[in-house]
Amino acid sequence: MTSRAAEAARRAPALARLGAEPVTIGATGGSGTRVVHAVLRAGGLFMGAPERLNGPGDAMDIEPALNAHIDPILAAAGGLDYRMDALPAPVAEAARRDLARGIAAFARGAPAGTRRWGWKNPRGMFVLPAIHDLFPGMRFVHLVRDGRDMALSDNWNQPRKHHAALFGGPPPAEGDPEAAIRLWAAANLGAADWGERTLGARYLRVRFEDLCAAPEAETERLLAFAGLDGREREAARRAALAAVVPPESLGRWRRLDPAAAAGLSRVAAAALERFGYEAAPAP
Repeated sequence: MTSRAAEAARRAPALARLGAEPVTIGATGGSGTRVVHAVLRAGGLFMGAPERLNGPGDAMDIEPALNAHIDPILAAAGGLDYRMDALPAPVAEAARRDLARGIAAFARGAPAGTRRWGWKNPRGMFVLPAIHDLFPGMRFVHLVRDGRDMALSDNWNQPRKHHAALFGGPPPAEGDPEAAIRLWAAANLGAADWGERTLGARYLRVRFEDLCAAPEAETERLLAFAGLDGREREAARRAALAAVVPPESLGRWRRLDPAAAAGLSRVAAAALERFGYEAAPAP
């Protein structure tokens, strides 16, 4: 346990009794993280007591810390790929303190002897370095869905809350697809850069489209990554097959006017290519 992790455990004793390698799930909102949550829970990870989760399975105890600290961090760091020691000390320390308290509150529902555990909150993706300071052995499941589909989503929680802090200027107009895909690209590229460099093999990226197309294969990847053994895989496999229902919105960007689709593709070209998404046909 690092000195910072030890200090967090001292402030929040509930953390000290849990394993030092939690699995956290993050994404831009509406990417399908509830499916990953269901798979890992069925595979045997403690993913939160029901009373500490909302309907999609998000760990609500850390919401106050995310609300308070994501924007100051983004304003100081300019993106998601940052080091905590490069932030202003008051910003970094307040984020560590409040995240430790929130995660400790979430962990109070864990049964005695819990060693394999984790949580889902899509916006946790914005504070990965702070979580890593608390849990250097953390694992991160990064769920990605085609940004052009996400640009058309009515889930505007993240653009509404964080676009201005990430890019400067006033908040975008509600529902502006170019603003949504701009945030999608910057957030996912930053999280991928940080995860690959800092976590290495403890970083796993899953595309929602692949999960829908091959749920059994992607479930195997998830369970192996989380360190779950064969005895637990059958329950998780069944959970995946039950939970993975490709939504009607999958691929909805293809129904756009070709010029509009091409415009969204241009805004997020680097991220779409990085994550293996096909280019839009020329209008």
